[in-house]
Amino acid sequence: MSSTAIDQDAEQGKHKHTDTMSISYNGMNASFEYNPEHKAEATRVKALDHYGIHGPDRHQDFLFGPDNQTEINDQATMGSQVQRGSQLYLHPRTAGGGAGR
Repeated sequence: MSSTAIDQDAEQGKHKHTDTMSISYNGMNASFEYNPEHKAEATRVKALDHYGIHGPDRHQDFLFGPDNQTEINDQATMGSQVQRGSQLYLHPRTAGGGAGR
């Protein structure tokens, strides 16, 4: 196999391990690709960037599982916590008074 073919196989291999899920934030919902072997923090940062969350709010919002109560651990892999096609939620750990998200 030539080095070009090996490089192409390696490049394709990078994309083979992506799954898709939805992340909801303040009533908006978007689809995200993620690598199940990467830490959840990478997906959380991608969602924060997508929704334009900056400043102090950026460090307060975390990912929560389909039940909207179980926090996704930033330091664990996505694959150990989330199933393909899951609906996740991005919001602060504790909601303030009034209506929930």
